[in-house]
Amino acid sequence: MWVFGYGSLLWNPGFDYAEKRLACLHGYHRSFCMRSIHHRGTIEEPGLVLALDQQEGASCQGVAFRVEYLGAIKLGE
Repeated sequence: MWVFGYGSLLWNPGFDYAEKRLACLHGYHRSFCMRSIHHRGTIEEPGLVLALDQQEGASCQGVAFRVEYLGAIKLGE
């Protein structure tokens, strides 16, 4: 499986990977379009963080990480 990473994932992906390559994701751009309470803002006033936003003609430079399948993953842990 390949995972696209940009921003801080370029130097700290937070997961093991078998390979990484420079990549360009077409049709998306980085935008302050997501609100978060993690490291930004509060529950009452979440802060804006960068996320990928779909836009025709846009592109985002990043890295593609190849992750080897290691079995089922429990999300949220």
